[in-house]
Amino acid sequence: MPQEPIYQENHSEEVNEIITAVPAWILRRGIMVVFFVILSIILLAAFIRYPDVISTSLKINSLNAPKPVYAKRAGKLMELLLPENKKVEIGAPLAFLESTGSHRDVLKLSAQLKALRELVLSAKPLSLSLLSPNSNLGELQAAYQNFYQEYVKYLSTQKGGYYQEKRIYLERDLQSIKGLKSQIMTQQKIQQKEYANIEQQYLSYQKLMAKNVISKSEFQEQENKYLSGKYPLQQTETALLNNSVAYATKEKEILDLENTIAEQRAKFLQAINSVISDTEVWINQYVVLAPVSGTLGYAGVIQQNQSVAVNQELFVINPGNTDFFGEIQIPQNNMGKIRIGQRTLIKMHSYPYEQFGMIRGNINYISDVAFRDSVFIAKVGFKTFESKDNLHKIVLKNGMLGNAEIITEESSLLQRFYRNIIKELNGRE
Repeated sequence: MPQEPIYQENHSEEVNEIITAVPAWILRRGIMVVFFVILSIILLAAFIRYPDVISTSLKINSLNAPKPVYAKRAGKLMELLLPENKKVEIGAPLAFLESTGSHRDVLKLSAQLKALRELVLSAKPLSLSLLSPNSNLGELQAAYQNFYQEYVKYLSTQKGGYYQEKRIYLERDLQSIKGLKSQIMTQQKIQQKEYANIEQQYLSYQKLMAKNVISKSEFQEQENKYLSGKYPLQQTETALLNNSVAYATKEKEILDLENTIAEQRAKFLQAINSVISDTEVWINQYVVLAPVSGTLGYAGVIQQNQSVAVNQELFVINPGNTDFFGEIQIPQNNMGKIRIGQRTLIKMHSYPYEQFGMIRGNINYISDVAFRDSVFIAKVGFKTFESKDNLHKIVLKNGMLGNAEIITEESSLLQRFYRNIIKELNGRE
C-alpha cells in the first residue's frame, strides 16, 4: 500500500486569503514603478535622435576629366607619332590612319592654305611659290585641282598679272585723253580769239555796207569769212564732246575691271574656304588629333599597323586637373530626403576605410531632370580626407568607385515608431 505523507497541511479558506493576499503598498508602488518605466522609455524615445543614412554608389570625376580619343573611321593604324606619357597640346597629331594620300603633305597643305587665306584677307601679294608642288593629296586631289585653277586666275589680278597690266594701260589712256582735252581747249581759245576778230571785221563791214561805202560782193566775201569762222569752233566743241565720251568709256572699262578683280577675289576666297573645309574633314578622318592639352596615354595595347574599328578608343588625354568631385545617382524613392548641403561620408573601394580612412563632403548639386530610368544625378564636393596616418593617404583618380553615405535629417525613436505604425496601418488598408 502507498505510504501516506508524514503530514498534510490543511488550511482554512481565511488562512489562504491571508497568505496569498498582496500587500496594498506593494501594488501601489508597483504600478508607480511600471508607469515611470514606461514614461521614461517614451521620453527617451522622444529625445534620442539620430539621422537617416542613404547609401548609394559614387564615381570620382573632375571638372576637366581625361578625354578619350576615338578613331573616326575603320582602317589600319599607319603610324604612332608620340610615345605614352608625352605632353601634348590641343590639336596635336597623335596617329595616322590608312589613306591613299600623304598625311604630312595634307597637314602641310592645310597650314599653307590658312596662311594663304590670311594674306588674301590682308590684301598682301601672292605667288605660286606659296604652295608646295608635287604633293600627294590622295582623296583631296580633285578638290585641290579646282582650287588651284581659281588660284591661278586670282594671281592674274595681282601685280604683274593680266588684269593689273590692263588697268595700267587703261589709266595711261585716261591720262592721254586728259592731255588731248587740254590741247583741244587750248586750240579752242585760239579759235575763239580768231572768231572774235572775224566777227569784229564783219560788224565793221556791215556798217560800211549800210553807208554804201563798199560793194555788195565785198560784203558777201566778208560774210563768208565770218560764217567760216564758226565752223572750227563747232568742230572743237565736237572734239571736246568726243573726248568726254572717250574718257567716260575708259572709266567704265576701269570700273568693269575692278568689278572683275573683286569677283575673282570673292571666287578665290570661296574656293580657298572650300578646300580648307575639305582638308579639315580629311584630317579629322585620317589624322587622330588631341582634343585637349595634357598627358598622352594609350587606351590598352595600341601599336603600328594595327587594324582599328570606327569609334574605337585609341588614346586618353589627361589634362592634369585635380579638382575632383563625386558623382552619385539618387533613386526616386529617396529623392525627397536629400537636400543640397547635407553631409556625406565617402568610402572608396580602392582604399578600405578601416585602413585608409574616409572622405567627408557635402552635396552641392542635384539635377532637376532625371538622368535615366528615373534616376537623378547629384554632385558631392570633398572637404576633408580623414586618413588613418601619413603612410596611408587616399589619392583620387578619375573613374574610381566608392560608396557614399548621405546623412539626412535627424528623427527621434518615437517618430520612427509612429511612422512604422502608420505604414503598417496603410499597408493593411
